[in-house]
Amino acid sequence: MEMRVLQRGDPVPHFRVTTLEGQAVAYSTVWQHRILVLVTLPVPDPDSSFRRYASRLTAGAGSLAGAEAACVITQDAVPGVPCPGVVIADRWGEIIHVAGGSHAAALPLPDEVMDWIDYVQRQCPECQGEAK
Repeated sequence: MEMRVLQRGDPVPHFRVTTLEGQAVAYSTVWQHRILVLVTLPVPDPDSSFRRYASRLTAGAGSLAGAEAACVITQDAVPGVPCPGVVIADRWGEIIHVAGGSHAAALPLPDEVMDWIDYVQRQCPECQGEAK
C-alpha cells in the first residue's frame, strides 16, 4: 500500500527526526512557535548533490532565524513527506508548500524557500480562518 503524499492545506504530522548534524528534533518544539522548513534527503547520496543542497540551504540559516523559521534537514523518513522533498508549513502546522523530486535540482532554491517563508509571514491568521 502506497502512502499518500502530503499536500497544501494538510497538517504536518508530528514527528521526531535526527538532523544531518546528529541533533534530535521533535516537531512539538517547533509547532505553534515557528514556521517549519522540513527537508528530507535520501540516504544514498553518491555524488553528494543533496549534501551540497543542504549546505546551500543552511548557509541562509541566519535569514531563516530572523524569519522566525526552523529549518530541519534530515535523512529520516517522515510519513507523507516526499524524499527527497521540502515542506513549508505555518506555525500552526498547516502545509503551505510541498516540493519533491528525484534529484537535488528539483528542490526549491534557497531564495525560493525564503520567498515562501515571507509569504507565510504575511498571511493574516484571522483572515485565513474566516476563509475556511
